[in-house]
Amino acid sequence: MKATTYDRYGGPDVLAVSDIPEPVPEPDQVLIDVDSASLNAWDWHQLRGEPRFMRLQTGLRVREPRTLGADLAGTVAAVGTEVSGVVTGDRVLALVGHGALAERAVARGGAMARISDDVPFDVAAATPMAGLTALQALRDSGRLAPGERVLVWGASGGVGHLAVQIAKVLGASRVDAVASGRNAEMLTRLGADAVADYTKDESPEGPYDLIVDTVATASMRTLRGLLKDGGRVVTIGSVAGTGLLGPAAALLRRVIAAAFLRMRHSGAIAKVAHGDLDQLSTWLTDGRIAPVVRNAGSLEDVAGAVRELEDGHVAGKLSIAVAPGAVRTSTRSGAASAAD
Repeated sequence: MKATTYDRYGGPDVLAVSDIPEPVPEPDQVLIDVDSASLNAWDWHQLRGEPRFMRLQTGLRVREPRTLGADLAGTVAAVGTEVSGVVTGDRVLALVGHGALAERAVARGGAMARISDDVPFDVAAATPMAGLTALQALRDSGRLAPGERVLVWGASGGVGHLAVQIAKVLGASRVDAVASGRNAEMLTRLGADAVADYTKDESPEGPYDLIVDTVATASMRTLRGLLKDGGRVVTIGSVAGTGLLGPAAALLRRVIAAAFLRMRHSGAIAKVAHGDLDQLSTWLTDGRIAPVVRNAGSLEDVAGAVRELEDGHVAGKLSIAVAPGAVRTSTRSGAASAAD
Protein backbone atom coordinates (compact mmCIF):
# COMPACT_ATOMS: atom_id res chain seq x y z
CA MET A 1 0.00 0.00 0.00
CA LYS A 2 1.07 3.61 -0.48
CA ALA A 3 2.13 5.84 2.41
CA THR A 4 4.03 9.06 3.04
CA THR A 5 7.17 8.02 4.92
CA TYR A 6 10.56 9.25 6.11
CA ASP A 7 13.74 7.27 6.81
CA ARG A 8 15.66 9.97 8.69
CA TYR A 9 14.94 13.07 10.71
CA GLY A 10 14.78 16.24 8.67
CA GLY A 11 12.58 18.71 6.86
CA PRO A 12 9.83 18.07 4.33
CA ASP A 13 12.41 17.14 1.68
CA VAL A 14 13.03 13.78 3.39
CA LEU A 15 9.40 12.72 2.84
CA ALA A 16 8.61 10.21 0.10
CA VAL A 17 5.60 8.24 -1.10
CA SER A 18 6.54 4.60 -0.56
CA ASP A 19 5.03 1.15 -0.96
CA ILE A 20 4.95 -0.43 2.49
CA PRO A 21 3.35 -3.57 3.96
CA GLU A 22 -0.24 -3.31 5.11
CA PRO A 23 -0.49 -3.14 8.93
CA VAL A 24 -1.99 -6.06 10.81
CA PRO A 25 -4.28 -5.10 13.70
CA GLU A 26 -3.58 -6.39 17.19
CA PRO A 27 -6.51 -7.77 19.23
CA ASP A 28 -7.18 -4.28 20.72
CA GLN A 29 -6.97 -2.50 17.36
CA VAL A 30 -9.04 -1.93 14.24
CA LEU A 31 -7.82 -1.72 10.66
CA ILE A 32 -9.07 1.36 8.83
CA ASP A 33 -9.31 2.17 5.13
CA VAL A 34 -8.12 5.77 5.35
CA ASP A 35 -10.08 8.33 3.37
CA SER A 36 -8.58 11.54 4.81
CA ALA A 37 -5.84 12.62 7.19
CA SER A 38 -5.05 16.02 8.64
CA LEU A 39 -1.79 17.65 9.66
CA ASN A 40 -0.78 18.97 13.07
CA ALA A 41 2.32 20.67 14.44
CA TRP A 42 2.92 17.29 16.08
CA ASP A 43 3.69 15.84 12.65
CA TRP A 44 6.52 18.16 11.72
CA HIS A 45 7.95 17.81 15.22
CA GLN A 46 7.99 14.04 14.68
CA LEU A 47 9.51 14.47 11.24
CA ARG A 48 12.34 16.69 12.45
CA GLY A 49 12.83 14.87 15.75
CA GLU A 50 12.46 18.20 17.52
CA PRO A 51 12.59 19.25 20.25
CA ARG A 52 15.65 17.04 20.46
CA PHE A 53 14.90 15.63 23.90
CA MET A 54 11.93 13.89 22.25
CA ARG A 55 14.38 11.55 20.52
CA LEU A 56 14.98 9.84 23.85
CA GLN A 57 11.52 8.37 23.31
CA THR A 58 11.24 8.18 19.53
CA GLY A 59 14.84 7.06 18.91
CA LEU A 60 18.11 8.88 18.36
CA ARG A 61 17.90 7.81 14.72
CA VAL A 62 15.16 6.64 12.39
CA ARG A 63 16.19 3.02 11.90
CA GLU A 64 13.38 2.04 9.53
CA PRO A 65 10.87 4.03 7.49
CA ARG A 66 8.14 5.69 9.52
CA THR A 67 4.73 6.75 8.26
CA LEU A 68 3.76 10.33 9.11
CA GLY A 69 0.40 11.47 10.42
CA ALA A 70 -1.65 11.31 13.62
CA ASP A 71 -5.24 12.20 12.62
CA LEU A 72 -7.41 10.25 10.21
CA ALA A 73 -10.93 9.32 9.21
CA GLY A 74 -12.12 6.40 7.16
CA THR A 75 -13.98 3.10 7.15
CA VAL A 76 -13.35 0.12 9.40
CA ALA A 77 -11.92 -2.78 7.41
CA ALA A 78 -11.28 -5.28 10.22
CA VAL A 79 -11.90 -5.42 13.96
CA GLY A 80 -9.62 -6.94 16.59
CA THR A 81 -11.05 -9.61 18.89
CA GLU A 82 -10.85 -7.36 21.97
CA VAL A 83 -12.59 -4.35 20.38
CA SER A 84 -16.31 -3.76 20.92
CA GLY A 85 -18.77 -1.12 19.78
CA VAL A 86 -17.58 -0.97 16.17
CA VAL A 87 -18.05 -3.25 13.17
CA THR A 88 -16.65 -3.56 9.69
CA GLY A 89 -17.98 -0.78 7.49
CA ASP A 90 -18.40 1.79 10.26
CA ARG A 91 -17.23 5.33 9.53
CA VAL A 92 -14.74 6.50 12.17
CA LEU A 93 -12.27 9.18 13.17
CA ALA A 94 -9.11 8.20 15.02
CA LEU A 95 -5.96 9.53 16.65
CA VAL A 96 -3.14 7.10 15.86
CA GLY A 97 -0.03 9.10 16.73
CA HIS A 98 1.75 8.04 13.54
CA GLY A 99 0.74 6.09 10.45
CA ALA A 100 -2.29 8.13 9.34
CA LEU A 101 -0.86 9.15 5.95
CA ALA A 102 -1.31 5.72 4.44
CA GLU A 103 -3.99 3.87 2.55
CA ARG A 104 -4.61 1.68 5.60
CA ALA A 105 -3.82 2.29 9.27
CA VAL A 106 -4.47 0.69 12.63
CA ALA A 107 -5.97 2.41 15.66
CA ARG A 108 -6.65 1.29 19.20
CA GLY A 109 -10.30 0.81 20.00
CA GLY A 110 -10.11 3.53 22.65
CA ALA A 111 -8.50 6.03 20.28
CA MET A 112 -11.36 6.24 17.81
CA ALA A 113 -15.02 7.15 17.58
CA ARG A 114 -17.79 6.45 15.13
CA ILE A 115 -18.98 9.33 12.95
CA SER A 116 -22.34 9.81 11.31
CA ASP A 117 -22.94 9.68 7.59
CA ASP A 118 -23.55 13.44 7.66
CA VAL A 119 -19.96 14.26 8.67
CA PRO A 120 -17.51 14.43 5.73
CA PHE A 121 -14.33 12.42 6.20
CA ASP A 122 -12.02 15.42 5.78
CA VAL A 123 -13.90 17.34 8.47
CA ALA A 124 -13.75 14.34 10.82
CA ALA A 125 -10.03 13.86 10.19
CA ALA A 126 -9.38 17.48 11.18
CA THR A 127 -10.83 16.96 14.64
CA PRO A 128 -9.08 14.38 16.88
CA MET A 129 -5.80 15.91 18.09
CA ALA A 130 -6.79 19.58 17.88
CA GLY A 131 -10.25 18.90 19.29
CA LEU A 132 -8.96 16.86 22.23
CA THR A 133 -6.36 19.53 23.00
CA ALA A 134 -8.89 22.37 22.94
CA LEU A 135 -11.54 20.50 24.93
CA GLN A 136 -9.19 19.28 27.65
CA ALA A 137 -7.43 22.65 27.93
CA LEU A 138 -10.73 24.43 28.50
CA ARG A 139 -12.55 21.87 30.63
CA ASP A 140 -9.79 20.15 32.59
CA SER A 141 -6.79 22.50 32.77
CA GLY A 142 -8.78 25.74 32.62
CA ARG A 143 -11.75 24.59 34.71
CA LEU A 144 -14.09 26.63 32.52
CA ALA A 145 -17.46 27.24 34.18
CA PRO A 146 -20.67 28.34 32.44
CA GLY A 147 -20.98 32.10 32.22
CA GLU A 148 -17.25 32.82 32.30
CA ARG A 149 -15.38 35.02 29.83
CA VAL A 150 -12.67 33.40 27.71
CA LEU A 151 -9.84 34.74 25.57
CA VAL A 152 -8.18 32.47 23.00
CA TRP A 153 -4.74 33.78 22.03
CA GLY A 154 -3.58 32.40 18.69
CA ALA A 155 -7.17 31.64 17.76
CA SER A 156 -7.07 30.92 14.05
CA GLY A 157 -4.81 27.86 14.08
CA GLY A 158 -5.91 24.25 14.36
CA VAL A 159 -6.38 24.15 18.13
CA GLY A 160 -7.33 27.80 18.53
CA HIS A 161 -10.26 27.89 16.13
CA LEU A 162 -11.75 24.80 17.77
CA ALA A 163 -11.16 26.27 21.23
CA VAL A 164 -13.27 29.30 20.25
CA GLN A 165 -16.15 27.01 19.33
CA ILE A 166 -15.80 24.56 22.22
CA ALA A 167 -15.66 27.38 24.77
CA LYS A 168 -19.10 28.46 23.57
CA VAL A 169 -20.36 24.87 23.69
CA LEU A 170 -19.16 24.60 27.30
CA GLY A 171 -21.15 27.67 28.26
CA ALA A 172 -18.74 30.61 28.10
CA SER A 173 -20.69 33.87 28.11
CA ARG A 174 -18.13 35.60 25.91
CA VAL A 175 -15.24 34.32 23.79
CA ASP A 176 -12.75 36.80 22.37
CA ALA A 177 -9.81 36.03 20.12
CA VAL A 178 -6.32 37.29 19.30
CA ALA A 179 -5.36 36.58 15.68
CA SER A 180 -4.33 38.17 12.43
CA GLY A 181 -7.01 40.53 11.15
CA ARG A 182 -7.24 38.59 7.91
CA ASN A 183 -8.88 35.78 9.90
CA ALA A 184 -11.30 37.96 11.87
CA GLU A 185 -14.23 37.13 9.61
CA MET A 186 -13.61 33.40 9.97
CA LEU A 187 -13.40 33.62 13.76
CA THR A 188 -16.50 35.79 14.02
CA ARG A 189 -18.37 33.24 11.94
CA LEU A 190 -17.20 30.52 14.32
CA GLY A 191 -18.54 32.39 17.34
CA ALA A 192 -15.86 34.81 18.51
CA ASP A 193 -17.42 37.92 20.04
CA ALA A 194 -14.41 40.14 19.23
CA VAL A 195 -11.09 39.69 17.47
CA ALA A 196 -7.98 41.69 18.40
CA ASP A 197 -5.60 41.98 15.44
CA TYR A 198 -2.09 41.40 16.77
CA THR A 199 -0.58 42.69 13.51
CA LYS A 200 -1.99 46.12 14.41
CA ASP A 201 -1.03 45.84 18.10
CA GLU A 202 -4.69 45.72 19.08
CA SER A 203 -5.33 44.61 22.64
CA PRO A 204 -8.25 42.47 23.78
CA GLU A 205 -10.65 44.04 26.25
CA GLY A 206 -10.68 42.03 29.45
CA PRO A 207 -11.01 41.12 32.10
CA TYR A 208 -11.24 37.39 31.45
CA ASP A 209 -11.78 34.40 33.68
CA LEU A 210 -9.70 32.16 31.43
CA ILE A 211 -7.03 32.75 28.79
CA VAL A 212 -6.10 29.83 26.54
CA ASP A 213 -2.84 30.53 24.73
CA THR A 214 -1.68 28.45 21.76
CA VAL A 215 1.39 30.50 20.79
CA ALA A 216 2.99 31.86 24.00
CA THR A 217 4.07 35.12 22.39
CA ALA A 218 2.73 37.46 25.08
CA SER A 219 4.45 38.01 28.41
CA MET A 220 2.82 36.65 31.54
CA ARG A 221 2.70 40.19 32.90
CA THR A 222 0.62 41.18 29.86
CA LEU A 223 -1.74 38.27 30.42
CA ARG A 224 -2.07 39.05 34.11
CA GLY A 225 -3.34 42.50 33.18
CA LEU A 226 -6.18 40.88 31.22
CA LEU A 227 -7.34 38.54 33.98
CA LYS A 228 -10.03 38.93 36.58
CA ASP A 229 -9.05 38.24 40.17
CA GLY A 230 -8.65 34.48 40.34
CA GLY A 231 -8.42 34.18 36.55
CA ARG A 232 -6.44 31.37 34.95
CA VAL A 233 -4.02 30.97 32.05
CA VAL A 234 -3.58 27.72 30.15
CA THR A 235 -0.62 27.42 27.80
CA ILE A 236 -1.13 24.85 25.06
CA GLY A 237 1.82 25.46 22.77
CA SER A 238 4.47 27.86 21.59
CA VAL A 239 5.68 29.12 18.25
CA ALA A 240 9.22 28.40 19.51
CA GLY A 241 9.15 24.81 18.37
CA THR A 242 12.76 23.73 17.87
CA GLY A 243 15.98 23.36 19.84
CA LEU A 244 16.65 21.08 22.77
CA LEU A 245 13.41 21.81 24.65
CA GLY A 246 11.26 23.47 22.00
CA PRO A 247 7.81 24.51 23.30
CA ALA A 248 8.69 23.09 26.72
CA ALA A 249 11.14 25.97 27.22
CA ALA A 250 8.36 28.54 26.88
CA LEU A 251 6.17 26.55 29.24
CA LEU A 252 8.97 26.38 31.81
CA ARG A 253 9.51 30.14 31.60
CA ARG A 254 5.79 30.69 32.11
CA VAL A 255 5.67 28.40 35.13
CA ILE A 256 8.45 30.44 36.75
CA ALA A 257 6.87 33.77 35.81
CA ALA A 258 3.46 32.66 37.06
CA ALA A 259 4.92 31.76 40.44
CA PHE A 260 6.67 35.12 40.67
CA LEU A 261 3.53 37.03 39.63
CA ARG A 262 1.23 34.83 41.74
CA MET A 263 -0.85 33.78 38.75
CA ARG A 264 -2.86 30.62 38.24
CA HIS A 265 -1.21 28.92 35.28
CA SER A 266 -1.07 25.43 33.85
CA GLY A 267 0.04 23.67 30.69
CA ALA A 268 -2.15 21.36 28.64
CA ILE A 269 -1.21 18.27 26.66
CA ALA A 270 -3.92 16.23 24.96
CA LYS A 271 -4.69 12.77 26.30
CA VAL A 272 -6.39 10.18 24.14
CA ALA A 273 -9.81 9.52 25.64
CA HIS A 274 -12.55 7.59 23.86
CA GLY A 275 -15.29 9.48 25.69
CA ASP A 276 -13.90 12.83 24.55
CA LEU A 277 -13.51 11.64 20.95
CA ASP A 278 -17.10 10.42 21.06
CA GLN A 279 -18.20 13.81 22.40
CA LEU A 280 -16.37 15.61 19.61
CA SER A 281 -18.04 13.34 17.07
CA THR A 282 -21.46 14.19 18.52
CA TRP A 283 -20.70 17.91 18.27
CA LEU A 284 -19.63 17.47 14.65
CA THR A 285 -22.92 15.77 13.89
CA ASP A 286 -25.13 18.39 15.53
CA GLY A 287 -23.08 21.28 14.12
CA ARG A 288 -21.90 22.74 17.40
CA ILE A 289 -18.31 22.54 16.16
CA ALA A 290 -17.22 22.86 12.54
CA PRO A 291 -13.49 22.64 11.77
CA VAL A 292 -12.26 24.91 9.01
CA VAL A 293 -10.62 22.56 6.52
CA ARG A 294 -8.59 23.21 3.41
CA ASN A 295 -7.66 20.42 1.03
CA ALA A 296 -3.87 20.37 0.69
CA GLY A 297 -3.73 17.60 -1.90
CA SER A 298 -2.87 13.91 -1.86
CA LEU A 299 -0.06 11.79 -0.38
CA GLU A 300 2.26 13.19 -3.03
CA ASP A 301 1.61 16.73 -1.75
CA VAL A 302 2.34 16.15 1.93
CA ALA A 303 5.83 17.67 1.81
CA GLY A 304 4.48 20.99 0.57
CA ALA A 305 1.67 20.93 3.13
CA VAL A 306 4.12 20.27 5.99
CA ARG A 307 6.29 23.12 4.76
CA GLU A 308 3.28 25.45 4.81
CA LEU A 309 2.31 24.27 8.27
CA GLU A 310 5.83 24.88 9.59
CA ASP A 311 5.68 28.44 8.32
CA GLY A 312 2.93 29.04 10.87
CA HIS A 313 0.29 30.75 8.75
CA VAL A 314 -2.40 28.11 8.26
CA ALA A 315 -5.96 28.92 9.23
CA GLY A 316 -7.81 25.94 10.64
CA LYS A 317 -6.56 22.57 9.44
CA LEU A 318 -4.92 21.17 6.30
CA SER A 319 -6.48 17.98 4.97
CA ILE A 320 -4.79 15.30 2.87
CA ALA A 321 -6.95 13.23 0.51
CA VAL A 322 -5.58 9.73 1.01
CA ALA A 323 -8.26 7.81 -0.88
CA PRO A 324 -8.10 8.73 -4.58
CA GLY A 325 -11.17 10.26 -6.17
CA ALA A 326 -12.95 11.13 -2.91
CA VAL A 327 -15.06 14.28 -2.82
CA ARG A 328 -13.60 16.92 -0.49
CA THR A 329 -15.80 19.28 1.50
CA SER A 330 -12.96 21.79 1.66
CA THR A 331 -12.73 22.16 -2.11
CA ARG A 332 -16.42 23.12 -2.21
CA SER A 333 -16.62 25.41 0.82
CA GLY A 334 -13.15 26.94 0.87
CA ALA A 335 -11.42 28.32 3.97
CA ALA A 336 -9.49 31.28 5.26
CA SER A 337 -5.97 31.51 3.91
CA ALA A 338 -3.73 32.42 6.79
CA ALA A 339 -3.39 32.18 10.55
CA ASP A 340 -1.17 33.11 13.43
